Amino acid sequence: MVFGLLLGGKEFNERFKEKLPAPIPLEFFAVVMGTGISAGFNLHESYSVDVVGTLPLGLLPPANPDTSLFHLVYVDAIAIAIVGFSVTISMAKTLANKHGYQVDGNQELIALGICNSIGSLFQTFSISCSLSRSLVQEGTGGKTQLAGCLASLMILLVILATGFLFESLPQAVLSAIVIVNLKGMFMQFSDLPFFWRTSKIELTIWLTTFVSSLFLGLDYGLITAVIIALLTVIYRTQSPSYKVLGQLPDTDVYIDIDAYEEVKEIPGIKIFQINAPIYYANSDLYSSALKRKTGVNPALIMGARRKAMRKYAKEVGNANMANATVVKVDAEVDGENATKPEEEDDEVKFPPIVIKTTFPEELQRFLPQGENVHTVILDFTQVNFVDSVGVKTLAGIVKEYGDVGIYVYLAGCSPQVVNDLTRNNFFENPALKELLFHSIHDAVLGSQVREAMAEQEATAPPPQEDMEPNATPTTPEA
Repeated sequence: MVFGLLLGGKEFNERFKEKLPAPIPLEFFAVVMGTGISAGFNLHESYSVDVVGTLPLGLLPPANPDTSLFHLVYVDAIAIAIVGFSVTISMAKTLANKHGYQVDGNQELIALGICNSIGSLFQTFSISCSLSRSLVQEGTGGKTQLAGCLASLMILLVILATGFLFESLPQAVLSAIVIVNLKGMFMQFSDLPFFWRTSKIELTIWLTTFVSSLFLGLDYGLITAVIIALLTVIYRTQSPSYKVLGQLPDTDVYIDIDAYEEVKEIPGIKIFQINAPIYYANSDLYSSALKRKTGVNPALIMGARRKAMRKYAKEVGNANMANATVVKVDAEVDGENATKPEEEDDEVKFPPIVIKTTFPEELQRFLPQGENVHTVILDFTQVNFVDSVGVKTLAGIVKEYGDVGIYVYLAGCSPQVVNDLTRNNFFENPALKELLFHSIHDAVLGSQVREAMAEQEATAPPPQEDMEPNATPTTPEA
């Protein structure tokens, strides 16, 4: 009956809170009426109703803690401290989010430490947050420190003088008050469908914490929940999101090419993004994802070039030998480093000199969409740190792509990432500092300027050497 009245009264207060000058103190009326009815009808002796019973009055005198017991209780003390702080900060953040204020975890930790240090001199229990009392105070409208002070004074008054008045209070009334005020906590079960739709990982953490705390207790349940949460963090950093970025036309904005049809890749440039730190657990995955997502694999390119050059040398060599010029010369060739020609009955065949400047089409199938990729830009705007293993991986990527003539630029590195790279000797070669750019757009422009200058140098006519006035060109003798 008390449960129903309190629940209905809560709904009444919530519905008419704008018209009521103050919330109706339902819990106070429940305690007064429950105590009066229990005492008037002598429910404990007549019907064996559980009541609060005798409450000891007064405070114990201060005394020094018994240090001889420390080695017996330090393990439990650590568990109690962790659980106590976790419960306190979780309840504080829950109420802070509900009422719109901030909570400082360090401040709460210091406050708990001071309270427990002083309270231990008076032989108190471990001090922490009470879920039920906090929700009861919040449910009755208490929102400031003044409400906490008044509640503390009331408890002190009960301990010192008026405790006997509550000896007849039925336990059922207290239980009903606690359960009704825990309604907000039970309503968190409604979050399960939301977690199921949005994040299976968060659902796993929620269920694991609930089940382990229910069956193992708060101490082991909390440890289990922390371990599961750490494992999920490792899993998430090992499986980050990899994206290939493209340019939004006529802007300096670069976004995922799979997100918008208008976004196009820049010819010859691949932009690769990761949304996680690069460290020992995911560095190899990062390197593999870079090659897979961009479609540019230096090992395949190098192998294709070697295969193509061997095939080309064989085909060109056979054709040149068939069309070689036949001359009459002595078999002896002057010069220590001269290559010996092939001799057939005093006839020597010299293949013509052929310079190959491009690779056959067989090589092009190893490049994405037939493009000649000359630059790979690594977007580090979402990378917050790089450890020593990650730095070695980046150095290997720069060298591996550089061996096949592809530049690797780092764009958007934070000061922390630059410090990590410097501390791990990534810039041991000062020239590598030229690979850093403030933004993706700067890296793109730098790459395009570099390629334009290289193309201009390649197409420029070679400089002609000045000849002496009386000099005449020499011709080889037959």
